[in-house]
Amino acid sequence: MPSHLSALTTVSLPRLAVLVGKGGVGRSTMAAAMGLVASRRGHRCLIVEVSANPVIPGIFGVAGLGYRPAACVPNLWTHRVGWEDALREYGLMKLKVRALYRLVFENPFMRRLMPAIPGISEILVIGKILHSVTDGLPGIGVPDIVILDAPATGHGISLLTAPSVVESSVPSGPMADDAKKLRSMLLDRTFTRFHIVTTPEEMPVAESEELFEEFSTRQGFPMGQILVNQVRERILRPAQREQLATALRRIQGSQAACADVSGALFMADRAEVQRAHIQRLRNRVPLPLIELPDAAGGRSIRERVEVLASHLDAHLWREAR
Repeated sequence: MPSHLSALTTVSLPRLAVLVGKGGVGRSTMAAAMGLVASRRGHRCLIVEVSANPVIPGIFGVAGLGYRPAACVPNLWTHRVGWEDALREYGLMKLKVRALYRLVFENPFMRRLMPAIPGISEILVIGKILHSVTDGLPGIGVPDIVILDAPATGHGISLLTAPSVVESSVPSGPMADDAKKLRSMLLDRTFTRFHIVTTPEEMPVAESEELFEEFSTRQGFPMGQILVNQVRERILRPAQREQLATALRRIQGSQAACADVSGALFMADRAEVQRAHIQRLRNRVPLPLIELPDAAGGRSIRERVEVLASHLDAHLWREAR
């Protein structure tokens, strides 16, 4: 087994947990659930979002404060990191003098130039996130764990591989030194763990395989479990399904009965399709897999998060116990 796949046996709680996956698979609700698990175990946890429209504050019914951390529940905070805020903090740390920072970074030419340089905006964001892990944030100090709700597949890859891009394109200087440091932190199995979030459907599973190939095989990042969201319970065994199908052919005269049996068969078929996708993941991606229930069913988003947290608590970050 490659060394970066042995992380699960060496540490239980990482300093940084990164959630990656296709858009629409529930990364944000999973991040909120993981945050609840950590906070309820007494760990101080920060959830970081990078999207323009954060959703974590709304899940917990609090007002988002942008770059400033907002308290969600005891031991749990969240904030958003954008490249402009990260640039401001990075510039002030490096240049020390606020007036000099404004001269260099806030003139119109530099503001147009910075996002155009490959990897710069992304490395500023990932640098700020990792700085929060090691140095903490004003008002909350150093968290025990930071959970990064990374962007969807393409943008997520750009963000998380930015240190290697900058390291290969900038030969020397402060930015190159920072890129090397950031990449070493992402590669440290005692510090970082990457979790792939997916649903048991064709496209999300295919993208999960691609993410594993990119992050584990090419980048060598330390991987955690695959979190399979929205798994339907298997309600019928194959023999029972066949019995219902036979019954359906015999009760064509009763419209209500046909509808009930057809509905049961449809749900059973969907569950079987999901099982096939999950088995494909097990066959092609050599990582532990946690199946999480389809927690919708009329529940509010907060209630769904509570359900996911109760299931995650039985499996997550208990490897070394």
